[in-house]
Amino acid sequence: MGWYREIGEIVEALDEPSFPALLAERLRRLVACDLAAMFVYQGRTPPLLVFDNFKIRGAEQAVANYLNHTYVLNPVYQAHLKGVAPGVYRIRDLAPDAFFESEYHRQVEIILSDQEEIGYITPEWPRGQEEVDITISVDQGATCEISLYRPISDGGFDEAKMARLREVYPVLAACFRDHWRRHGAAYGCRSGGRDVWADDVLDQFGAAVLTNRERQVIQLVLRGHSSQSIGDLLEISMTTVKTHRKHAYEKLGISTQAELLSSFLGFVRSEPGFARVGAE
Repeated sequence: MGWYREIGEIVEALDEPSFPALLAERLRRLVACDLAAMFVYQGRTPPLLVFDNFKIRGAEQAVANYLNHTYVLNPVYQAHLKGVAPGVYRIRDLAPDAFFESEYHRQVEIILSDQEEIGYITPEWPRGQEEVDITISVDQGATCEISLYRPISDGGFDEAKMARLREVYPVLAACFRDHWRRHGAAYGCRSGGRDVWADDVLDQFGAAVLTNRERQVIQLVLRGHSSQSIGDLLEISMTTVKTHRKHAYEKLGISTQAELLSSFLGFVRSEPGFARVGAE
């Protein structure tokens, strides 16, 4: 495959702060991806940012929002909590069945206001990107996510590119684990862990007015599950799911999924912990 020189350069950089940037550049050469980001998830604590090459105006705030709170709705974070197997995934393989029809992913017009900016979605964020995620188990149950993005108009990540990533995966995983052992602390890793505030806020959303079952349904809606998926997970009928959802919407004073997302983000920002998350 002719990637031996790149592998040698990656190994030589293991002890260098530039390792993540070099790794991203070599992956770009391998599969012609445009953008890359690397995060490490440790339990239910907020993710640690290892690297990103998002140079688009507004992306810095978008990433900060993700690190502070919107990560709780992300499929990779949710897969990490469930113990995702190390490997190479298309994002749709990790996402709930209705995630790409959810307001988190779909309703850009709503999310793009100053009050509702969420995750990576900003007014300048390039549309039509396909995402592939490389998951690597690091120490003490932590998971590294390497996200790669390539325009769908350029063919996205076809099976040949996926095969290349899977072929080099063992080397990538071994190198990242070694770099993390040497430099994990430099990215904010510490034995006491970080604040679990944002994940707790999702659990508390609607607690003042909703029943426990209604809250379970709403949390799954926010994470991108369809009524069928929610019913399967909670072992209730679709009719019961829709009834709980209808009652929850009425109690929250909303009528659409877009309003649900807006209400959740408003709740996040109203919590006392919001201002201090990410301030370390």
